[in-house]
Amino acid sequence: MKQKLKLPGFILSLVFLGCTQLTAQVGEMIFPEGKVQHVVLAKEMQWKPCPPNLPKGCEMAVLEGNPKGNDFFTVRFKIIGEFIMPPHTHPKDERVTILQGKAYVAFGEDATQKEAKEFGPGDYYVNARNAIHTVWADPSTIIQITGIGPWEVDFIEK
Repeated sequence: MKQKLKLPGFILSLVFLGCTQLTAQVGEMIFPEGKVQHVVLAKEMQWKPCPPNLPKGCEMAVLEGNPKGNDFFTVRFKIIGEFIMPPHTHPKDERVTILQGKAYVAFGEDATQKEAKEFGPGDYYVNARNAIHTVWADPSTIIQITGIGPWEVDFIEK
C-alpha cells in the first residue's frame, strides 16, 4: 500500500530542518568543515586603531565575532597612552577582564577616579546595562570585553 506524501508538510519540515542546521544559536560558532577550534595567538593578534567614537590612546583586536553584529563577541583593547572613557552607558551587560595593567571604574554622571574601583590582572567584572560609568586605564593596560552585540557606547552629554 502506497502512502501519500503530504507535500506542504514535507516542504515545511525540510525548510525548518535546513534553517536550524545552517544558522547557529546566539553564542555558537559556525566552524568551517573540518575545523574543531578557533585560535587567536597573542603574538599574531591584529591590533588596529580604536573606532573614532572612542577616546584616543587605544588599539583594538577582535578575537571572535563582530561587536557590531547581533551575536557573541570578544574584543581586546590595548591602552597605548593616557586613556579616559568619559561617562557612558551600554544597552547590554558588558563583561570585562583585565589581562595586563590597571583600570579604574566609577559609576554616576560625575564620577571621579578618586572614588573608582581599581582592577588589575586577572580581575573580572560585569557592568550592568544602562549603568553610567567612567573608565580610566593606565598605559600598557590590556582589557578584554565579551558580550552579545551590537556593542554600543552611549556617551552622556553634560
